[in-house]
Amino acid sequence: MNTKTIAWAAAGVLITLMLVGATSRLRAQDAGDGTVGAQARAIEGVWEAVATIRDCNAPQIEFFSFLSMDSYIRGGSYVGESASDPAVRATGMGKWRHEGGRDYTAVYQFFTFDPAGKSNGRLVVSARIRLSVDGLSFRSSDTAVITNID
Repeated sequence: MNTKTIAWAAAGVLITLMLVGATSRLRAQDAGDGTVGAQARAIEGVWEAVATIRDCNAPQIEFFSFLSMDSYIRGGSYVGESASDPAVRATGMGKWRHEGGRDYTAVYQFFTFDPAGKSNGRLVVSARIRLSVDGLSFRSSDTAVITNID
């Protein structure tokens, strides 16, 4: 199996994300009775992301940027769609988790295809996410592994 690892931005990729639409955010609180607090749900919803791929050894070097839509669904599911060519990758699916405070993690994957449309692998992304204080944006440092299924 041929595996290639891509490191995105200084120790991963820095993805600047902007919330689609305005929402009010509640102050974080956990009832302590097993219910999920407002801060844990703060990431829920659809976010419009601008991803910038950088060289992790030289973060000032940008390779390219692209738009994506990321949906963080209550209960921990994730669905993502990027503005890259749909002929070479599928919709991403995975899960997210609240780590505490304004910190979250997500793991999701996309199937990839060659230019002829034949399945040729998968892209698995692990993300560390930090929500802004106002809850209207976040930064993510991601690591992706591309696996060739041949």
